[in-house]
Amino acid sequence: MKLGLLGLIESDLTDVNYNKIRWAAELGFHGLGVHLTVPADTVSGETALNVKSVIADQGLEFLQLWGPYPSIISPDERTRRVGVAAVREIVKLAARMGVPAAGVRPTSLNPRGDWWPHPDNDSLETEDRFVQSLQEILQTAGDYNVNIILEIHITTVLNSPLRIKRIIERTGSTRVKLNLDPANFIGDLTTAFNPTPVIDELFDVLGPFADTVHVKDFYLEDRFIVHISETIPGEGMMDLDTILHRTQALSPDMYAIIEHLPLSQIPQAKRNLTQKIVELGLPLG
Repeated sequence: MKLGLLGLIESDLTDVNYNKIRWAAELGFHGLGVHLTVPADTVSGETALNVKSVIADQGLEFLQLWGPYPSIISPDERTRRVGVAAVREIVKLAARMGVPAAGVRPTSLNPRGDWWPHPDNDSLETEDRFVQSLQEILQTAGDYNVNIILEIHITTVLNSPLRIKRIIERTGSTRVKLNLDPANFIGDLTTAFNPTPVIDELFDVLGPFADTVHVKDFYLEDRFIVHISETIPGEGMMDLDTILHRTQALSPDMYAIIEHLPLSQIPQAKRNLTQKIVELGLPLG
């Protein structure tokens, strides 16, 4: 098992330098994913080359490239096409930077954000538009030899293991992989108090498609309406033992990735995760 980090680089990439990447290497991470905050076609060749070089110089793997784009499930065809075109630019930039995979968020029909719920995210019509968009993106991915990584979440069209599997199979492509993220499927109290069945179902159904596993944790807030919030791995209610055992079973080189944490909490998350892996007797690195 290897440990990866998302969240260190979320920018236009001009801030990436030796010290920033060295910090992750010294903490003991093996690889990084990068989030663009600007359209991929605005990143200069010089900036892209610098990021590629700095990450490689520290002996880290450049795992995945993510970026912003309009909704690729929008019923407005112009919006959908613009979104697909923007994802294609992420794919092209990933290829120029030597990154093996470009990330695809399923987006949402909620105008307030790509991850926020909407009743029509779950419709068959939305699924059809998503599959169409993926197939168009995959044409470019094939041309540039880049895999497509899906981010899955219960608030989106990718909201159940069997549906996710069906959507991947509908694309007809072996290039479609995913980030297997159990925390994104903790959606009610029953699951929160006993997450192991959901974890096992995700790995059972989707394990063959996993590119990485995201290791996050959660806790229940003491409030009148149910609030389930993220916290540092190892300090919440998640069944990390099962996640880590099943991650190792997927592949000895599978990445367990930490994400969604402020920089100040990343060292503690890394220590907690490393300690848990050692306690379980699993190989690391």
